[in-house]
Amino acid sequence: MQFLKKVTEYLFYLFIFLLPWQTKLILRPEPTNFNEISLYAAQFFLLIILLLFLIHRLFGRKENLKIAPLCYFLMGWELFILFSIFAAPDIVLASYYYFAFLIGLGMFFLMRVGTTPGGYEDSFFNKGKVIFSFLLGALLQAGLGIYQFLSQSSFACKYLGLAAHDPAALGTSVVETVSGRWLRAYGALDHPNILGGFLVIALLLAAYQLAKKKILRTKKEIRESIFLFLFYFISLFALFFTFSRASWLALLAGLIILLINFIREKDRWVLSRFVALLFFSLILSAIAVLPFRDLVTARLDDSLPLEQKSITERQTYIGQAINLIKERPIIGVGMGNYTTVLAADEANKNQKATSVWDYQPVHDVFLLMWSENGIFALLFFLAFLFCLIKKDRREPYSQAIMGALLIIMLLDHWLLSLPFGLLFLFFVLGLI
Repeated sequence: MQFLKKVTEYLFYLFIFLLPWQTKLILRPEPTNFNEISLYAAQFFLLIILLLFLIHRLFGRKENLKIAPLCYFLMGWELFILFSIFAAPDIVLASYYYFAFLIGLGMFFLMRVGTTPGGYEDSFFNKGKVIFSFLLGALLQAGLGIYQFLSQSSFACKYLGLAAHDPAALGTSVVETVSGRWLRAYGALDHPNILGGFLVIALLLAAYQLAKKKILRTKKEIRESIFLFLFYFISLFALFFTFSRASWLALLAGLIILLINFIREKDRWVLSRFVALLFFSLILSAIAVLPFRDLVTARLDDSLPLEQKSITERQTYIGQAINLIKERPIIGVGMGNYTTVLAADEANKNQKATSVWDYQPVHDVFLLMWSENGIFALLFFLAFLFCLIKKDRREPYSQAIMGALLIIMLLDHWLLSLPFGLLFLFFVLGLI
């Protein structure tokens, strides 16, 4: 059984490292990712790890697992998502997203149960190694994102799930200035905002660990510190090149929360290290901004055409979500069916035909959840989050990560509207 444990453990670390890669088998092609049905390699990989973990638990030492109160809220959330399937016009799509949700629950289960010590035994997974694997994978994404922005090109590779992104093509995420259209950093993910949110969580974890490291006694600790410093500043550059305003704001909020927590701890050594890190972050940010200040201005100036279009679209999406909520406030339109129902409603109103890309989920996870799964699913989700952050065993960095996560959820939809988003959401919640 010890061999099975080691195999499962290191497969999980490998899975965390490979998590961002979007390798998938498309089962039902669609013009947009929101309606596509695909089997992701990450989902298949996680199912194998879950099976091995459960086999080890079944034949290993028996433990009395206590059901925490937050699990009841989680089960209520899951139950109302299941109910919403029967209200969906596209039941196959709704079932697929329910499957993606269950895979996410599997991730949360592994993170919560697998990293918790049982009795006199150590935890099944080492949380420090899980975080290191995550940061190592994020470093690769950061490097790829920097390359994409500096070269203004993105190569395709179907085996890695990489898509080509041409800044001249419509639909590509760019920053538009008088100097032309500038490709934003995607990494291996579907959108720069997703890469930005991914890097924000990684940067907050790295910042916390850098501040907490005190006297370096061994070569291993020195190597870990060097890696964390390199990772932090490389990822900070990559985050800048995503030009994701929501991610910039989320990182700022997370760092402020960390600063407040360190001040409350009254550990001068840790606080001084963190303040020094913030100082160097400002310097590095200034170095990144100066050569591209016209791009930063373009992203922050809401009077420019592209930014005006973005603001108008967000307002439109909120209005559309409110209309769908008014129509089906209790049960919703079905998991993953938001854009399907939206397009059908527009067609029934004899609206002028538009591009499929004009039908986007509302850029707010809470409104999207209410629209798709109903008010009770949303209430159970909020109760689950509240219980998670209030519990006694939360990690010291939990408040910072939750603060950043809430900003991302309030300003974007990908954590709920894409299979990767669901998996990543449960990974982050499991870290807390």
